[in-house]
Amino acid sequence: MGTDAHSPPTPPVVAPGAPAIETGLPDGPVPPARRSRISIGIDLGTSNSCAAVVQNGRPRVIPSRDGYNTIPSMVALNQRHRVVVGRNAKGQLLFNPTQTVHGAKRLVGRAFDSAVVQSMLPHFPYEVVPTDDGLCAVRLGPLTLTLEQVQALVLREVKGVAENYLGEEVNRAVITVPAYYSERQREAVRRAGALAGLHVERILNEPTAASLAYAWGRNVRERVLVYDLGGGTFDASVLELADRVYQVISTGGDTFLGGVDFDARIVDHLVAGFEKVHGPFQGDAVARSRLADAAERAKCALSEQDSFPIHLPYLASVNGIPSALDATLTRAEVEQLVAPLVERTIRTCARVLDDKGLDPKDIDEVILVGGQSRMPLVQDRIRSFFSKSPSKAVHPDEAVAIGAALLAQSLNSAEGVVLIDVVPISIGVGLPGGGGRVKRVIERNSPLPVRKEYQLATTKDDQKTFDLWIFEGEGATVAECQYLGTIQLTGLPRGAKGSVRIAVAFELGEECLLAVRAREMGSGREVEVLFTTKGTPDEVRKRVEKEATFAAAGIAPPPGAGPADPPAAGGSPPPQGNGLKGLWNRITGR
Repeated sequence: MGTDAHSPPTPPVVAPGAPAIETGLPDGPVPPARRSRISIGIDLGTSNSCAAVVQNGRPRVIPSRDGYNTIPSMVALNQRHRVVVGRNAKGQLLFNPTQTVHGAKRLVGRAFDSAVVQSMLPHFPYEVVPTDDGLCAVRLGPLTLTLEQVQALVLREVKGVAENYLGEEVNRAVITVPAYYSERQREAVRRAGALAGLHVERILNEPTAASLAYAWGRNVRERVLVYDLGGGTFDASVLELADRVYQVISTGGDTFLGGVDFDARIVDHLVAGFEKVHGPFQGDAVARSRLADAAERAKCALSEQDSFPIHLPYLASVNGIPSALDATLTRAEVEQLVAPLVERTIRTCARVLDDKGLDPKDIDEVILVGGQSRMPLVQDRIRSFFSKSPSKAVHPDEAVAIGAALLAQSLNSAEGVVLIDVVPISIGVGLPGGGGRVKRVIERNSPLPVRKEYQLATTKDDQKTFDLWIFEGEGATVAECQYLGTIQLTGLPRGAKGSVRIAVAFELGEECLLAVRAREMGSGREVEVLFTTKGTPDEVRKRVEKEATFAAAGIAPPPGAGPADPPAAGGSPPPQGNGLKGLWNRITGR
């Protein structure tokens, strides 16, 4: 019996005794039974979202009622205790930042107790809290929303804009995600789409979508690198394009690197300048929000001019006296501040090329996507690294949505495109004992779909259940990887330890969503598979690191088993001895 092993979403929670607040979201993901005639593409962005559709054979961006081509990816609780979304939410960001959620794309599908989330919490003006299953949620007044619900509200707003523009119901969509999104994050976006009333026909990687927009109608045969630097995430993917075949051969990225990080560097610089004149900065969340807004405006303006004046009256109180910030930023100053961030993107590009033994000269075109890619410094570094100017054949804000719309149209066409994507992050099993090593089962950059099977054996007499701890990452130990969940195999037949053997298959489909199947090898009967994310990542890591049961199991290797794997880079070799060696061979499928 297989499982996609993700817990259902919880309904919005309102504190006891608080006034009722309507979100309009259902308690669970129940998209309409009847599918709409039209399918759209949605770029669900960190800062802004965008939708597109193919009409009369040509893709076009769907404008909002006010004529904007993008919709702010924001959700807020206004002063009348109503949930507002999009441009209405952005309108209150400056004066009510603690009740305005932005940047949710960075938190969706992440464990609240993970180190990366904990390090980010001070940068969010709104309150982030854990859900019952350990993921991230946000608190807006008396209302608690999961990050899936936040994303669902944004998607529902996009859906409404599309229906208003097209004049008919729209409930089918291709939704894009960063190429470096984890399996859990991809599944969270799919559930958010269902909560928004959408049939999510495909989860598509953003760089792949951009390449579709780039190559559409051109019959190109090129090897391209898509450099996607958006508001909150960065991706670099190498694709080989041949007519209607789009094959990703290598990908990498950073889901905590984007335009908001550039803004943060500028904010810190402005605060330092304020403190030189007035002493310690004691501004509240509203003052910080005003600074962030000024930093973003300055950054954008300095892409076109050499200097930009900033005047923020009554920014903070100093000794009871309201004090203003007056500063002039230059392009050179900002470039010096953000140069380390740009270098991080270039290092990622280098790693993505190196993974496939490529040099910068092997790339025919570099395609820029994402608003932050407009920065002159970014384009200069790309030009220097690749020894060629980046292509400007696509609109950086609209290409991803256009590509998603083209795929949405293609899915029901006999002459559709062929997409071959890759696994962005390796998936492995935590091995108890031996310092908590991780054995990779599916390697990153493996072509999708992919299926890997390996064998395990019981470690004690009459064992009824068997737990496997699943991690994502390239590290050699559980401390270096991200906990994905625990697979529990139940209903095992009785037998002496080591006599019951189980074949466990990991399957990643075209969307890189994980399914797990298991069978008892003696009878061929399928074993029930349960998947849980309960327990914090640290608790799971400690359990894996301390558990020594497997090491003492004394399992004999199966007939024809080969030698144990060589040690992973930076790790120690598996201990010798028949017990763990036999287990190691079963995990590797040997």
